[in-house]
Amino acid sequence: GQPEITGELTATFSGKDDTLFLGGRNDGLFGLEGRLDEVALYDRALTAEEVHVHFEAAGVVPSVQINEVIPQPDSPPRSPEESMQLAHVREGYELQLVAAEPLVKDPVAIDWGPDGRLWVAEMADYPSGMDNNGKPGGRIRVLQHSGEDPGGPYDTSTIFLNDVPFPTGVMVWGKGVLITAAPEIIYAEDTDGDGKADVRQTLYSGFLEGNQQLRVNGLRWGLDNWIYCASGSHHAGYGADSQILSHVTRTKTAVGSRDFRIRPNEGLIDPQSGPSQFGRNRDAWGNWFGEQNSYPLWHYVLEDPYIRRNPMFAPPNPRHLMTPGNPPVYAAAAPEKRFHSFEQSGRFTSACSGMVYVDDLLFAANPDSGDSSALATQHAFTCEPFSNLVQHHLLIDDGVSFRLERDPVEVGKTDFFASEDRWCRPVMVRTGPEGALWIVDMYRYMIEHPQWLPKEGQDELRPFFRSGDDRGRIYRIVPKGSQDTSNGQSKFARLYPRLDKSTAEQLVAELESSHGWRRDTAQR
Repeated sequence: GQPEITGELTATFSGKDDTLFLGGRNDGLFGLEGRLDEVALYDRALTAEEVHVHFEAAGVVPSVQINEVIPQPDSPPRSPEESMQLAHVREGYELQLVAAEPLVKDPVAIDWGPDGRLWVAEMADYPSGMDNNGKPGGRIRVLQHSGEDPGGPYDTSTIFLNDVPFPTGVMVWGKGVLITAAPEIIYAEDTDGDGKADVRQTLYSGFLEGNQQLRVNGLRWGLDNWIYCASGSHHAGYGADSQILSHVTRTKTAVGSRDFRIRPNEGLIDPQSGPSQFGRNRDAWGNWFGEQNSYPLWHYVLEDPYIRRNPMFAPPNPRHLMTPGNPPVYAAAAPEKRFHSFEQSGRFTSACSGMVYVDDLLFAANPDSGDSSALATQHAFTCEPFSNLVQHHLLIDDGVSFRLERDPVEVGKTDFFASEDRWCRPVMVRTGPEGALWIVDMYRYMIEHPQWLPKEGQDELRPFFRSGDDRGRIYRIVPKGSQDTSNGQSKFARLYPRLDKSTAEQLVAELESSHGWRRDTAQR
C-alpha cells in the first residue's frame, strides 16, 4: 500500500492542444526510455471518439466500449388529449379536436370544399427535405366525416397528392385544388374517382425556393373574383428580380417581392402591394392585411395598381403598421431557449397567418352585453408558433385605416389560445364554415428553421430538426356549451351546408349570410 517512489514532478506543456504532461515522457523523447507512465490532462472532458483515437494510437482496444449519449428533447411529445390538457383558452370558450395523427401529419394550411371535405397541405419535408438535402415529401390530404355529425371530428383520411415540394397553401378550385409549392403554383385533380390526383398541372412558375419559411403562399378569395397570394418575402428587397411565368399565356410578369393575385383559368397574374411573409387575408369589406415574423398584422392602405400608375413617383410605404416591431406575447409557459436576439424573448418573432375573423359565432354583437370585445369593429388573430400561442386583437376603425388593441377582457391573462406544450406549433388560423376559429398545429419540437440559427444552435438542435414529423393536430375554438349532449351532435352542425348541392337561387341567398365562408363559397 506504500508508493515505491515519492517526490515532486515538474509540469511541462507540450505547446499544443493545451495538453499537460506530468512525469517522465515515454513517447521516445530524445531516444530516452522513460520510467514513469505518461499522464495527460485536458481542460475539458474528451468525447467518446477522442478516447478511441487515443487508445488506437497506443495500440490498445479499450475494454469498455463507450457509447455516445443520445440527445433527448427537454420535454416529451404528448398525445392530442394530453396536449389539450396543457392548452389555455379564453374564458367562455372551449377547445375541440378536429383531427390528429395518423389522419393528419405536419399540417400547415387548410381549406374546405363546398361538399364539406377538409383539404390539408402537409409540409412533411420541413425543414430541409426528407433527406435533409431538399428531397420533396409534402402531401395534400383530404379529410372526411363518415358519421351523421358533420360537426364532429374527421375520421377518414386520404392522401390526394404526394411528393409536393414544401407545400404552403391549398385552395379548392373547380373540380380540384390549387397548391402553392415553390417554384410553382399547381392545379391537381382526381378524374377517375379513386380519391387520388391523376392530373398535376403547373399553372405558374418562377417563385423563389430558398428558405422554406420564405415561399409563395396564401390562396385567398377576393371580392373582385381574383385569388390573392403572399410572395413569402420578409422584406421588400427579397426576390426583387423575380419574374413569374404563366403556363397558360406563356408570358412573364415582373412580380418582384410584391404579393399578387391570379385568375388561374385565364392564366392572369397581377402584382399587389407587399410583401407579406405567411398569409395575406382580408376582412368582409375587402381590406387586405399581411404580416411578417416581427409584425403580427398590418393593413395595406395603398394598393399597388395606384402606385404603378406613375413610375416617376416615389410612393410611401403602402402598409400601415399597427404595432411596433416584436410586440409582447402572453404565453402559458416560460420561453424556450434562444440562440440569438435575446432581447426578443417573450415577444413576436414568428408571427404568421394574421387574419380577420369573419363570422358572428365567437363574439357578442350587442354592446350592452357586458362583453367589451363587442365594441370592436372586428377581431383579428395571429399565430406565434415559437411561443405556442394564438394572439387576439380588437381591430378598431381609425380613419383610413385601423388600430390594434388588446381586448381588456384578456389583460393580465394568457393569449386567446396558449399552450404549455412546447411541441404545440400553431401555424395557421382560419374562420371555419360553422364560425369556429380553426387552429392548424404542425406539432414539432423545433419550429425555427436551422438557417436562422448560429452554429451552436444548429449543433445542439440537429438531432431534433425533424422531431414530430409523424404528428399533427387541427383544433377549433367554439363558445362553451356548443356540444349538445342530448344527441351527441354539435349544436352548430346545421351550419355545415352542402353548398355543392345548392341551386343558383340558394347560392344567391347565401351572399347575405353572416358566415364569411358561406358568402365566399357561394360567390365562387
